[in-house]
Amino acid sequence: MDETNQLPTYLECPQCNTKLRPFMVQSQKPNIDVELDRCHGCGGVWFDRGELESSTGRKVEMSATPVRDRYCPRCLIPLLGAELTGNVAVEACRSCKGVYLDSRDMLIVTRKAPAKPPETVTFKCDACGQRKPFAHAQSTGQGLTECSDCYAKEGSPQLTKEQQERASVFSAFISWLRRD
Repeated sequence: MDETNQLPTYLECPQCNTKLRPFMVQSQKPNIDVELDRCHGCGGVWFDRGELESSTGRKVEMSATPVRDRYCPRCLIPLLGAELTGNVAVEACRSCKGVYLDSRDMLIVTRKAPAKPPETVTFKCDACGQRKPFAHAQSTGQGLTECSDCYAKEGSPQLTKEQQERASVFSAFISWLRRD
């Protein structure tokens, strides 16, 4: 960001300040995708206004209590404590209404998620750009999500145990997003 106090041109993770990368998920409405933002440093996910409800059908209730040292990646103001349907504590912005889930939040919400997403849940492959069933998604060491065909062509990168755990939590989280 420059010294003119303009809002950032890209989003930084509220937890670790890593650049967030967009990824597409299927919304609750057929043939409509929602672009979410994922941190490949710590595994958190940012939902802009309306994206959480559009992708999951779930809502967030905000409190007036600021949380630790986390700031909205859009507005650069302190995030407030909030609660996701199901009594999961998350963070939200009072101004833009964005919502942040860190990897711990995702682990909590996915404990009851199905082990494998249904075939009707799709994602957009970062390599070939095609829509594929989410059950065929693979996380790469570079933080991309590729279909199993593209992943096989490029070869399997060696992931650290931490990267493997984040990929597993993220897969379960995507399953949770689409759970009815």
